[in-house]
Amino acid sequence: MPLFVDSPAWQALRQAPLGQKSVWLAQALGLSTVWLVSAALSPDRASAAGRWLMERLGPRQPRTLKIKRNLRYAFPDRNEDQIEALARETWGNFGAVMAEYPHLGVIRKSRHPQRIETVIKGDIEAFQKPNTPAIFVTAHIGNWELAAGFIVDRGIPLSVIHSEQSNPLVLSLLQRKREMLGCDFVAKEAGVRPLIRLLEKGTSIGLLADVKIPTGEPLPFFGRDALTTVTPARLALKFNCELVPVQVERLHQAHFRITFHPPILPDDPTGDRQTQTLQMTRKINALYESWIHARPGQWWCAKNRWPKIRRPG
Repeated sequence: MPLFVDSPAWQALRQAPLGQKSVWLAQALGLSTVWLVSAALSPDRASAAGRWLMERLGPRQPRTLKIKRNLRYAFPDRNEDQIEALARETWGNFGAVMAEYPHLGVIRKSRHPQRIETVIKGDIEAFQKPNTPAIFVTAHIGNWELAAGFIVDRGIPLSVIHSEQSNPLVLSLLQRKREMLGCDFVAKEAGVRPLIRLLEKGTSIGLLADVKIPTGEPLPFFGRDALTTVTPARLALKFNCELVPVQVERLHQAHFRITFHPPILPDDPTGDRQTQTLQMTRKINALYESWIHARPGQWWCAKNRWPKIRRPG
């Protein structure tokens, strides 16, 4: 687990309290060990091993309560046994994703048609003109990391927005594996200005837009309002660039289908900017719903997506 003494992760470790250091080091060591084993296996065997492990360990973790809560909201017709099974499948897919990090480069570069199947629906300008910036949005489904690699391999300069982790050592390890995708990265915490600069120079943006954003707009998601980021639609309108949804599905083990859906457009081209922004974002949420309905056990939903319902009394 190499760390450079001048790296942000190393500096954060030095400044952390002793107890925090121990937790961070243990988590980073555990992840490094999993990746060491995974790297010695084929992508399919690593994926299967990660699934097997997390299907057994994951349901015991505290985050399972949030996963099951989100699944109940999304699938109110499922009984508790079905929700339990879905939560276990969700953990299994997460385990597969984690075990696949050492193989991201191999999976990305795979030209075997049964490893990654790609579907492009409609005309996407960025694929014909790589220096024409676009906003690519996806969700935490399948192995969401893979979309970036395909976009870069089409010659499109891409920067992906990532969230800071509570453990800076784990973040450093993740980012080193993500380098195999060939894209650049921007921390979400840096705000919108870096994204504006990137779009101005012709670099496309990729982001995961299915998580709760405290400053987001309350928009329908599975029939209930959820705080949703409107940044993708807002940037697409501001820079007159395409907003392209990217769906990643796990077909089995480390075999995937990546589908590029037609660019999202507002319902009312004559509406004001805010109206168009909300219309486009509602369409993104509706697409996410359809993807999750199709493969519910592949949706990583370990954070509260909807506000809690306060019970009277």
